[in-house]
Amino acid sequence: MPPPRPLAHLSPWPLPTHAAVFGLTFFVWASVHAGRKSYSIIKPILVSNSWFGTDTAVKVSWADTSFFLFYAVGCGFGKISDSKDPRLVITISLLMAAALLVCFGLGDFFDIHSVVAFCLLWGMQAFAQALVWPGCIAVLGEWFPYKRRAAVMGLWCCANNIGNLLGTSVGEVAMVAAAEKRWGAVMMANALLMLMAPVLVFLHLTPLPPPGMNSKRQGLAEKEREEDEVGDGQIKEEGTDWLYHQLEDNEDGVVAVTSLGETPMVQHDAHSLFPHANDDSSRDNSSPLVLPLEKLSHHRTHLLPPITLTRAFLTPGVLEVSLSYACLKGCAYAFTFWLPTLLSSGGWGLSTKQSNFFAMLFDFGCIAGSISIGALATWTRRPIFVYTLSILASALPTYLMGILPEGGGGELGVTGLFLVLVGFLLSAPQYLLVTSVAQDLGQSHGLKGNARAIATMTGVIDGIGSLGAAIVQVLVGNLASCSREEGEGQGGGGGEGEVETMTTCDLPNVFNMLACGSLVGALALSRLAWREIRDAGRGR
Repeated sequence: MPPPRPLAHLSPWPLPTHAAVFGLTFFVWASVHAGRKSYSIIKPILVSNSWFGTDTAVKVSWADTSFFLFYAVGCGFGKISDSKDPRLVITISLLMAAALLVCFGLGDFFDIHSVVAFCLLWGMQAFAQALVWPGCIAVLGEWFPYKRRAAVMGLWCCANNIGNLLGTSVGEVAMVAAAEKRWGAVMMANALLMLMAPVLVFLHLTPLPPPGMNSKRQGLAEKEREEDEVGDGQIKEEGTDWLYHQLEDNEDGVVAVTSLGETPMVQHDAHSLFPHANDDSSRDNSSPLVLPLEKLSHHRTHLLPPITLTRAFLTPGVLEVSLSYACLKGCAYAFTFWLPTLLSSGGWGLSTKQSNFFAMLFDFGCIAGSISIGALATWTRRPIFVYTLSILASALPTYLMGILPEGGGGELGVTGLFLVLVGFLLSAPQYLLVTSVAQDLGQSHGLKGNARAIATMTGVIDGIGSLGAAIVQVLVGNLASCSREEGEGQGGGGGEGEVETMTTCDLPNVFNMLACGSLVGALALSRLAWREIRDAGRGR
């Protein structure tokens, strides 16, 4: 029987490079956001057509709330990527999300008007998406060291908005192909895009870097090994990591590493649990993969069981970051999910196509902000302080959007500028809090030697953030108080001066609430920001 190989290298054609891992996970999350953007594209159509009967403008927000509630629950299961192969978790979750997106789109073709069915399908789709995010962050945390993490994650988080732009573009093309009659085509097209990602992940993603590629990570493990003692040199079988299926003692006092696998392509040396290329392994298929017990205990940080959700939540700093992220995610997704509807309301009176274009400006601002603010956080080495200032600054343009005068091309230009500014200042801290900061917390020394808690920490922070976002979606739907009335066309489907049905919303209430949310998010980080300033004054 040929010896097994580690699960980390079971991908048929692994691409163990930083660029490949970055690119694959980037495309994964971009495809997820493309599918997520689908609902905001069709929302104005559902409202204008009164798809759910009376009070459709309020009922469409129920699906948003369902999305974030299910997403929060799914984040609680995100820790599975700390104990199972993230490659398989991401692949299966993406397939589930794409299938549910197709089912959602079928509601149009089969003329289903049940708001309960829509909420259930959109929520289940969110649950599947929630399992993808912690897996991606865990893989990136293994490949990219702490020193440049904020800059790398700032660039990677552009996947959110690249996905939004991609989803909008694909959705618009699908609507044109369906002669503007089938909003379900938007869902189908983005589901096909999402199906490409699991194929690439399954074939090529390598969850862990080869030895020597991440010296910072290895140095951290070595320091933790010296601080903690291994009790009696024993390793519990139930505490094994996803890298290996089980550990078995043999008669020579050696631990044989067995796993689910095929013909070996790699072999271990005595100093690493990571596989590396070895010419002898291809010629000798009879020797087992074995490691001396004392060498295996050297890397016990990869063999400890994942931490519990309670232990993750009680880690210092997690509460503040989670509360801030709850506010920021609620505000950011209010823009992402509601901008087309708000911009097509009486305040601006834009057509569906025009409102989708202006909503894209918000995503462009997010992309620029993620790169710039992430780089600034890395350069200053005071990320929380940088994020706090950025969040505070975002409150002003958010508030001003609610008091802009109605109509006129000049005001639309100012609106576009404010959308770019809000995206630039608000979304970058939101993304980086749940990526680079969550990775830092997941590898902190306070976790008693278990530095493999990134997915669990990400799930906790993102889950709490999703609860906040769910509450905000309900508030937006009720504060907007959208209603339908007769008005003159302004560039929509009809000619100039034709009477058409328009949707009007109470914009000041919505944007005032979002500005307050930004202020509360900054306040939640104030203690951590002050500690960074204090440490900087002490020369730390």
